[in-house]
Amino acid sequence: MCSKMSSGGRTMYLVTVLVLVSVVGANVNSTSEVIGSRMAWMKGLLDHHDWLELLTKKNIDLPKQCDEDLKTYLQALNAGQLWASKSKFSSGRTIFVGECLPASCGVPAVETVVRAAESAAAARAAAAGLAASLRTLSVRPVPGAYDLYADRKFQILASVVLLVIVLMVLASFYEGYLERKYRLLHEAGDLELAHDDVDHKNLNNNVPADGKSNADNKDKDLRRETCGMLSELLLSFSILTNGRTILSTQRPSDGALTCLHGIRFLSVLWVIMVHTYLTVFFIGDNKTMRVVTERNFMYQSVGNASYCVDTFFFIGGLLVTVLFLRSEDRKNARRAEKKEKQDINKNLNGFTNSALSISVISQQSFKEDLLDTKEKMYTKGEVLRMVKSFFVLFFYRVVRLTPAYAFVIGITEVSLRYIYNQSVFDPAIPDHITCDYFWWRNLLYINNLFSSKEMCMVWSWYMANDTQFYVVGIILLLISVKHPKLAAISLGLVLFSSWATTVYISVWHQYKARIQEPFEMFDALYDKPWSRIGPYLIGMMVGWYLHKTKCKVRIPYWLVAVGWVGSLAIIGSLIFGMVDGYFEVWPTAFYVSIGHTGWGVAVAWVAIACCCGYGGLVNSLLSYRGFLPLSRLTYCAYLVHPTIMVYTCFLLDGPFHLQNATVITIYAGYAVMAFLASFAISIAFEAPAVRLIRIISGGHKHKSQ
Repeated sequence: MCSKMSSGGRTMYLVTVLVLVSVVGANVNSTSEVIGSRMAWMKGLLDHHDWLELLTKKNIDLPKQCDEDLKTYLQALNAGQLWASKSKFSSGRTIFVGECLPASCGVPAVETVVRAAESAAAARAAAAGLAASLRTLSVRPVPGAYDLYADRKFQILASVVLLVIVLMVLASFYEGYLERKYRLLHEAGDLELAHDDVDHKNLNNNVPADGKSNADNKDKDLRRETCGMLSELLLSFSILTNGRTILSTQRPSDGALTCLHGIRFLSVLWVIMVHTYLTVFFIGDNKTMRVVTERNFMYQSVGNASYCVDTFFFIGGLLVTVLFLRSEDRKNARRAEKKEKQDINKNLNGFTNSALSISVISQQSFKEDLLDTKEKMYTKGEVLRMVKSFFVLFFYRVVRLTPAYAFVIGITEVSLRYIYNQSVFDPAIPDHITCDYFWWRNLLYINNLFSSKEMCMVWSWYMANDTQFYVVGIILLLISVKHPKLAAISLGLVLFSSWATTVYISVWHQYKARIQEPFEMFDALYDKPWSRIGPYLIGMMVGWYLHKTKCKVRIPYWLVAVGWVGSLAIIGSLIFGMVDGYFEVWPTAFYVSIGHTGWGVAVAWVAIACCCGYGGLVNSLLSYRGFLPLSRLTYCAYLVHPTIMVYTCFLLDGPFHLQNATVITIYAGYAVMAFLASFAISIAFEAPAVRLIRIISGGHKHKSQ
């Protein structure tokens, strides 16, 4: 069709586009005319995909040939045919041109030459019978004037990295010295003991159930007893201990939900795959191939991949609940023991958890005080204790997560400044600007409440949501200590209000979900807590159930079969259910409101089945010991992988030719790089932060120096 279009047709097409743009510019501020359907009005005006419905359902008076040609074009476009996609992408395209010119020519001089060239190009087009318009938007020298080493933030980051490296090296040598010293002492003691009592020595008694020798345990205890507070603070940065902890494949002996490690790791791989496609799409030279790819059935796993983040929310809610209830049980047992001995000494500790890494600190039981009170309402003292405990828990979480988070924010801002100075492309994300102005929103975990155009590290919306959900979850758990029914009712109200709010916003915007535009409603729905809290609340319910049943549930085999079929059906319908590529307004409202909670229900069955012994091969895969260290690295891998992608892609000296096989290969490399970088960040910032908090809060006993 495009090849047959006459020069007059091209002229008419260009004039039509210019008129449409002028109409948008004239009426976009007249909000009174578009209240209730502003987004639909803007979309329908310029979206060729929506025009076919208008031509089919509306009585629009068009010339016969125009009507037939438009329908042919629009039907081919919706079918994903290449020629139609090329035609659509020829509408108002922005062209980036790289020119090699003398260094003596500055930006003003180049702009003067280009303006003259614009007039000459228009004259040549007119002579050929064409109507062409070319306008230069901006001229940017590459490389620019930015000096990385003169950047104050780079200097601060470099100083922090250097300081942490020095602490890590000193701590590692010091710990190695201590381990060698006391190992030699114990070996000498063991030889002397063996010489004196060789006939009565049973070497097997030195090996406990966990496979570690008593000598090793004594060695560790002895070193700990002889280290003071300052030594322990230094040892928090030890590569030896932190590396062993992160890379350990030893399954926890406290009944940990090991299948969650596999779920979390595979979900992060899914996130990295989606971001890989979105990044390479931006720098591809054959952008029409993207339209064809998006019509592929399997591409729905990319376009509908927002549910992988719902998996993180589910895991977060489950673990917060399980760890809270376990801590309560331990404290109640201690309370009973203390009452028997008539020695009541109350200590206050705390625990927290994030959906991307697990850490536990004991929490003083609130039931000690609350259950002794017969009043139905909370007393002033109980409220104060709950508030204090809430802030202890929240403080621990923020302090544990923030060091690595702040470091990645700094790295991202400096990297984007360098990329923008060196790249022939315009970076897809303006973090060199947004992080400079709005970094504080990230550290307060409120960045998801603002426009994505003002968001530093746009993918960090997850961190803000998870922290806000944690606040809601802890409040509900604290209430449940004395009033479990009230907590359950409150949870239900929060869930139903989330559904209602999401439906209202979706319908008000006349939103139609489409595979091609997964982030179309990012600011209104995608990253907002009232739209995404459903899976977190489902996780809390499952956590309570697994804790109360101790993961010992007898489920009929017919129900197991129904559960697995239902779970897979929900997952399949949510990911691959958009067979036509889009939903209408009301199906979309249901899809974006109930869909996220439905995903949580599907993952809930997987967790329950695997934890209760009905997972079979699925549980064997998800509980694979090799996933344990990778699961511990998912938090930092999630934070840093987009920065790696942007840095490597936008420093290319030319566009990238899109092919699925090549993109998959690039994805594999990004996944490996993300986890390697995550290990470095975790061992330098996250792990030391956890150990420092435990030391300061009394998690270790120290001998004063």
